[in-house]
Amino acid sequence: MDNDDHYHGVRDSMVAGRKELAFFFGLLIFYFYLRFAGIEPTIVIVLGFIGGTWLAFRPSEWAVEGMESAAGHLGYTAYVAGMLTSLASNMPEAVISGIAAFDGWRTGSQDLLDIAVLSVLIAAGFNMLLLGITIIISTKGKDDMSVPEEAIKKDSVLIRWTFVALLSMFALGVMDMIGPDAPSDPRFPAAASFVLFLSYIIYAGALTTGDVVDEVSKPRAKASHSKRTAAILALMGFIGIFFAGEILTHSVEILLTDYHDSIGLIGNQVAIAALILGAAGALPEHGIAVIAAARGKIGIAVGNLIGGILQIVLLVMGGIGMFVPIPLDRYVLFQIMVIAGSLWFLKQAITDDHKLDFFEGAMIILLQAYVFVLLIAGTPV
Repeated sequence: MDNDDHYHGVRDSMVAGRKELAFFFGLLIFYFYLRFAGIEPTIVIVLGFIGGTWLAFRPSEWAVEGMESAAGHLGYTAYVAGMLTSLASNMPEAVISGIAAFDGWRTGSQDLLDIAVLSVLIAAGFNMLLLGITIIISTKGKDDMSVPEEAIKKDSVLIRWTFVALLSMFALGVMDMIGPDAPSDPRFPAAASFVLFLSYIIYAGALTTGDVVDEVSKPRAKASHSKRTAAILALMGFIGIFFAGEILTHSVEILLTDYHDSIGLIGNQVAIAALILGAAGALPEHGIAVIAAARGKIGIAVGNLIGGILQIVLLVMGGIGMFVPIPLDRYVLFQIMVIAGSLWFLKQAITDDHKLDFFEGAMIILLQAYVFVLLIAGTPV
């Protein structure tokens, strides 16, 4: 039986103080009152983005705390703990995109379907951006950062598989668009989405099976909470994440409906809406990985981000595509090719010398900034 005296309790692990919790609880009550009363959509949108982003961030921290402690109780490495915490922190992307995709399919809104799929791929792009920041933090004024052994042995294989899978997806979309019997509304097959989903399940099983390790060659994850506390934190986190997804998706729907022309003055409406959702879903990843790197927890930070990129593409997009048809139009095909190229870049950086340096981190950041500019300003309407 666990002795709670050796662990942090639920209240101590919630990070947020009473004033913060009271403020955002009141804000969310006010938000739902205005939303269901149909009062002033601008205020509803602003409150929705503030409250939804907080729910995407704080509850994700609770879920991550619970998952990391669970990894410690199971005897997994710090890298595997990073993968599991990434799974928890990727929940906002999954919920936000899943709700948006379902609403788009239910209402027949092509824009909302595009936004749902693009936000998944854009979230993967944000993870690449944050990986570059993590590399810079870990290497500035220091030696090059060694890539964890698990990333070299197993992640590089999965990265190659994902690269080929995305290229195949892109080729299918192009063939559907230019073929003599091209469908008017090409979709990615649900069975193929299941294969993407299954590939990550197999990878996760291979990474965790028998991974009770010695402390010298592979540092073990630390269990900061009892099993009961870890379960409570994870449950609270997942509930908060669900509400974050619902609130943020609803806010984007209002934004597209009521402010369509105004958004068009900035750039591509679909791309901007997807960028907002992708950024909101990736915010927890930002705090977790960068803070972990700053504290010297390189294994958890790198595992969180590399695992996050693969989870988003295979687990989240594959899971959504099993139930909601993924459109293969110009928006989606552009971002699919971008992610494929980014994965190739990452794979080469990992396997060239088994290290990541300051220059590689800077180039990863520059690449993603370039891609986001292209997405907003250059993607055809």
